[in-house]
Amino acid sequence: MPQLLRAAAGLLPLALLAGCSGPAVNVNAHTTFLTSGDLTTMTDQMAQSIVGDPEVARVVAQKPMIIVMKPVQNDTNEIIPPSEKELYVHRVQVLLASQPLLRDKFVFVLNKADYEKLQQEEGMTPQELGTPEDRVQPEYALTGTFYAATNASRNARTDTYLCTFRLTKLSGADAGIELWEGKYETRKHAVNGLLD
Repeated sequence: MPQLLRAAAGLLPLALLAGCSGPAVNVNAHTTFLTSGDLTTMTDQMAQSIVGDPEVARVVAQKPMIIVMKPVQNDTNEIIPPSEKELYVHRVQVLLASQPLLRDKFVFVLNKADYEKLQQEEGMTPQELGTPEDRVQPEYALTGTFYAATNASRNARTDTYLCTFRLTKLSGADAGIELWEGKYETRKHAVNGLLD
């Protein structure tokens, strides 16, 4: 447990550099879409939040969490390419794996679609890979959903975003229970002359 707390302290400077914990406001930007800066800030905050959560700490003190990740679900008006939707959850994974004291606490496995795609690309048959019982099975899923409210006029546009991440138990008696949830909020405003 002290190792987990030291690792959480190691993530703290990342969060402090990332900005405040309240809603960020980007006034007079050239776009009202989510940016690479949002990606960095959001995922820094999510990694810190996961590590600092008492319930997550209780679980990883007993055994590693085996986690499968899904690309974020986009419920905004913005088109987010599939590769970017995967980037958000994968950056959280990289941040957790970059801390030496956490590497054995969070184990990430491929989701079923990526697993089957890799299997096909490598020309492997199910018999070569063994039965599902022989393979490591995920116990938790890390997912995210992005929401947005758009207010547009002839002269300006404002988008308010709520980006949520969840760590959900997949198996056992408490399957379907959310162990952890985090959020990132930002509001972006652009005037007509600056809109992309």
